[in-house]
Amino acid sequence: MGLFGYNFNKPGPGISKDQPKLKPFPLFFSILFRKFSELVKLNLLFCIPVLISLVIIYLLKYITNIPFILFSPIILISPFVAGLAFVTRNYVREEHAFIFSDFMDAVKQNFKAFLINGVICYFGYIIFSVAISYYLAECKNNSLFYFLFAVCIFVLIIFVFAQYYVPVSIVTFDLNLKQIYKNSLIFSIIGLWRNLLITFILLIVFGGLYILLYMVPVSLFFIVLFVFLFLFSFCMFLINFIVYPLIDKSMIQPFQKDREDDVNDNDTGENND
Repeated sequence: MGLFGYNFNKPGPGISKDQPKLKPFPLFFSILFRKFSELVKLNLLFCIPVLISLVIIYLLKYITNIPFILFSPIILISPFVAGLAFVTRNYVREEHAFIFSDFMDAVKQNFKAFLINGVICYFGYIIFSVAISYYLAECKNNSLFYFLFAVCIFVLIIFVFAQYYVPVSIVTFDLNLKQIYKNSLIFSIIGLWRNLLITFILLIVFGGLYILLYMVPVSLFFIVLFVFLFLFSFCMFLINFIVYPLIDKSMIQPFQKDREDDVNDNDTGENND
């Protein structure tokens, strides 16, 4: 059948319930290798809106050169991050996911929340980039701007860390975006080592691609191939694998325990009656 003739609705073999739980490091690579082909298909699916967005940006170049407007079509990609987040979250939980149908269902069900988050991120990063550039330029004239520059960098880091939790939280919980942001900002602090680990790995990945591109120009073809076959799904899988255990421990398990306690209390009350 080939890659494009794959039946997206065919479930995989799954994992035996009796199989012992692996430690995080070997578990990451175990899931990654088992789901490699699915991650490639997922990445290709996500690249469709990415390509559409790039085409719109290319066409806009003939209308305007204002960066603020020129790169705004990037926002159109944000709703499709929902599909990427949902499928990779299921892989992290070692649950099955139908690549196409679950991807599209997640996009439809969370379209508004992800689109709003995309707008917030787009304008947020523009504001941060302008503010950081301005404060840095003014530092030589007024030492007060060193403080403002440091504050701006700190807020940006917290904002980036929070974004590691926003996508998986939206597709997992029935909460409004304000609650999602509140929880994600809390996780950006209490999950500090996780956030630093994600950032470190992503810097290695993107830094490696950047260095490879400029040191070995003939590698452009292989870099583009990697981006369109694996980069997006790998990054989302990596982020979800690292942050989901904290979300599970802090929110899901306490909720399940409270619900079990309520059920036990009700059963006890009925027995007493």
